[in-house]
Amino acid sequence: MTTQKVSQVAEAAQGKWPVILQMLRIDVPENGRHGPCPKCGGKDRFRLDDLDGRGTWYCSRCGNGDGLDLVKLMTGYGVRKAAQEVAQVLNVPDMQKLPVKPARQKAPKRDMSLTVAALMKESHTGESPYLAGKGFAGYPASLTGSVQHISGKDFPAGSLLLPLTTNAGAVTGAQLIAPTGEKSILPGSTMKGAFVALSPLPSEPPVQVVITEGYA
Repeated sequence: MTTQKVSQVAEAAQGKWPVILQMLRIDVPENGRHGPCPKCGGKDRFRLDDLDGRGTWYCSRCGNGDGLDLVKLMTGYGVRKAAQEVAQVLNVPDMQKLPVKPARQKAPKRDMSLTVAALMKESHTGESPYLAGKGFAGYPASLTGSVQHISGKDFPAGSLLLPLTTNAGAVTGAQLIAPTGEKSILPGSTMKGAFVALSPLPSEPPVQVVITEGYA
């Protein structure tokens, strides 16, 4: 990717950084609030002020930069590879429909269906060490395909991935459970009215519905 193409990616990303970072699973405080840094943690040292829609940010420990700089910081990539990652997100059809956000306007409400869809795309079906330890050996489950960093905690590849769904079939978030039992709800998830389905929802009302205690 040439320098010119990097600048083209930055231009195309303008006004869309909150959603781009969400798709790249870089968890930042919403609506310009102070909060933990996605890289070094803390409590309120980080802020995504998104000036002019460029994804600008500041951390009292890591420094400051624009959206591409944050992707570089979180991935360890150089500017060209970081721009390629952003370009891939921008090519997602749902991203192309997003309107450009005017500078300093509130960030769009997080669409958790996009976040969960990205996680499910790289997930695989296998046996969860956590469930096996609970006596459910051989039970097929969705497992994450890479390390996930959530609220200062690392969830390794192979963590249990549990999408949250409503009766209407809308995905409102997900829960991760590490092989060791560490648990976390994805930031931005909506728990009210949602549940974890053990199988795909039927098209017709079922004769019987079984409600059990959660995985955790």
